[in-house]
Amino acid sequence: MKLTCLGSGSAGNCYLLHNETECIVIEAGVPFKEVKKALGFNIRKIIGVVVSHEHGDHAKYLQEYIKVGIPVMAPSMRHVTGVLSAISKPFAVRTFPLVHDVPCTGFLIEHSEIGRLLFATDTEYVRYRFKNLNHIMIECNYSQDLLSKSYHDGLQERIKLTHMELGTCKDFIRENKNKELKTICLMHLSDRTSDEGIFHKEIKELVTCPVYVADKGLEYEL
Repeated sequence: MKLTCLGSGSAGNCYLLHNETECIVIEAGVPFKEVKKALGFNIRKIIGVVVSHEHGDHAKYLQEYIKVGIPVMAPSMRHVTGVLSAISKPFAVRTFPLVHDVPCTGFLIEHSEIGRLLFATDTEYVRYRFKNLNHIMIECNYSQDLLSKSYHDGLQERIKLTHMELGTCKDFIRENKNKELKTICLMHLSDRTSDEGIFHKEIKELVTCPVYVADKGLEYEL
């Protein structure tokens, strides 16, 4: 199974978790036509779409999926349809609350090919610890040093309360890493208050598995 990134950041977020016959779309922040193109226009393999929260860079194109009858799990928006209502096969999808300025949801996705994948973005922190994770997709939005140099105090405080700082991301990985961890993907890096090279280096020092940064066009095997 592959993970394909079609966008990660304020311009739009969308990730495809897919193999030859099945796909879950994570976030609906890029046009549906880009998803179709990435899947070779075989949208019948889409099991469903999961969306973390209502902000446009994550949910702008959700209605395009609903119009064609694709099941949706967007519990923070009180929108759940079809077979993704709780647990579905071949994917099992569970949710947990995050800390943002609107209701926001993280996902624990299980599949026999990949094991347990955690997805959490647009959150100050994750209050839970998870056992036996095989893959982690986690926000690493900014560093405190770069934030203090880039924005006025008011905006700094808003960002601190709604997005995950490098140190918090590192703490989460320390608490949840295990010998079965196979990949880490850092998501939603800020254009102004992150440094991709430094962030990748500091996270890689914590683990032995591959670490990826979710730039548009990234694709890797899970």
